Amino acid sequence: MTLDIKDPAVASMMAKMEYILQEMGITLHDPNFIGTPLRWLKYLKHYNQPFNPGDVLSVTFPLASAEDKYERAMVIQTGIPFRAVCAHHLVPVLGTAYIGYIPNERVVGLSKLARLLYGISHRNPSLQEDVGNSVVDALMDHLEPLGAMCVISAEHSCMSARGVEEATGCIDTVTSHVRGVFVEPAVRMEFLALAGIK
Repeated sequence: MTLDIKDPAVASMMAKMEYILQEMGITLHDPNFIGTPLRWLKYLKHYNQPFNPGDVLSVTFPLASAEDKYERAMVIQTGIPFRAVCAHHLVPVLGTAYIGYIPNERVVGLSKLARLLYGISHRNPSLQEDVGNSVVDALMDHLEPLGAMCVISAEHSCMSARGVEEATGCIDTVTSHVRGVFVEPAVRMEFLALAGIK
């Protein structure tokens, strides 16, 4: 991630970060802290990228399958890396996502599901719950499937590295987001079974 340190806005942000570190008693002459303000800005910039789901989901392909909508295949991807920054604490949220949908008339290239998750989770610091909702909303809006589902399981650094850290160890937060036919328990259970989620 490139940031122009000659840009007045970047220089101002770096100066403010330097001030915060110094107020915390951290000496910026320590070799470990030289460049820290710029690295911190690059880190946040990486998770603050413009993203339009339509750019990823705009190219679709006709579905050549059964006429009966109840015979349509479920499309699922598992083990998608989930990386985000918590909006409350600006610390990492790391985990795995499972995304699926039942096509109506069109399908999207398989790489687009991971790209969709990546784009949504990197457009700004956010909540895991909001990322999952945005993923299924985007699938419903752009593909018009019979339904969509997204499950995210992630460890939140705001719990594991601060706050209740000593009492908890590693705790995963699991969120499930459903639209369309996935609100039906049988369809939701099929997704969970195929994705290997217990």
